[in-house]
Amino acid sequence: MLDLKTAIGVCAFNEEYNIRRLLDHLAVEPLPDNCSILVVCSGCTDKTTNVVKEFSCDKRIQPIVEETRNGKANALNKIFHEVKNSHDIIVLVNADALPEPGSIGKLIVALTQSDDGAVFARPVPFESSGLSYRIVKVIWHMHHLISLKSTPKLSGELCAIRTVCLQPIPEEIATDEPYIEHVIRQQGYKISYLPGAIVRIRCPTNLSDLTKQRKRIWIGHMQLKQTTGFHVSTSNFKNILYALPDLSVSELPFAFLGGILETIAYFQAKLAKNKKIPYIWEPIKSTKISIST
Repeated sequence: MLDLKTAIGVCAFNEEYNIRRLLDHLAVEPLPDNCSILVVCSGCTDKTTNVVKEFSCDKRIQPIVEETRNGKANALNKIFHEVKNSHDIIVLVNADALPEPGSIGKLIVALTQSDDGAVFARPVPFESSGLSYRIVKVIWHMHHLISLKSTPKLSGELCAIRTVCLQPIPEEIATDEPYIEHVIRQQGYKISYLPGAIVRIRCPTNLSDLTKQRKRIWIGHMQLKQTTGFHVSTSNFKNILYALPDLSVSELPFAFLGGILETIAYFQAKLAKNKKIPYIWEPIKSTKISIST
């Protein structure tokens, strides 16, 4: 099943509270033989780089240290350069995410047994409490429903991509995942959703950070639509309305509040889109603190 040469790519900026948990998981997860684990530590000012180097006894883990933070597109391009001509599959996982056991293998098998360009897992927020968490949980449930009912939107939290599909990401691109999806589809490849593969993800724990995050996403989507004409499925209002009836009654109030928040973020993005778009974003602070799992 795992006869294609595979690598795992992780981009990390100031993830000292998250990266150890991910690498501990990868160290024991059944992975293909000779699988490389490339970790780009991008201009970290905390202990992220030191934590990654603590795993030097695992020869699969290869830290790539950038002294200056140059944005996620630049970090991904370093990974793409390393694997493009030497590997068949690259699995991308966020440094603050945690795949459930077996999920990486499920993605690799699914990609190996298909002609798809990419396959991605279902992101599920870590259990938490508070209003922000409840809204985020509904947002990601909506993503799940839209991916089942409509065109799946590639989620970079955990995905497997054929390296033949990889192209350099322009540094000025604000959000990398939609651009990667656009490039894959442009080449005629399909993207599949594998909800049985689950990845736990960090989310903002307060409404201010959540609004900031959603504004960034809208800016990226608007930028991509303006420059390429590509429109991600989860920002299509018809797809959202189509998924709403499948929400539970208890989710509807948080879907309503989420809709208000999305509207605010959307108009903030509209006001910002004609300004210079930063490709090095200010970190969302509430996703950088330590949590228990």
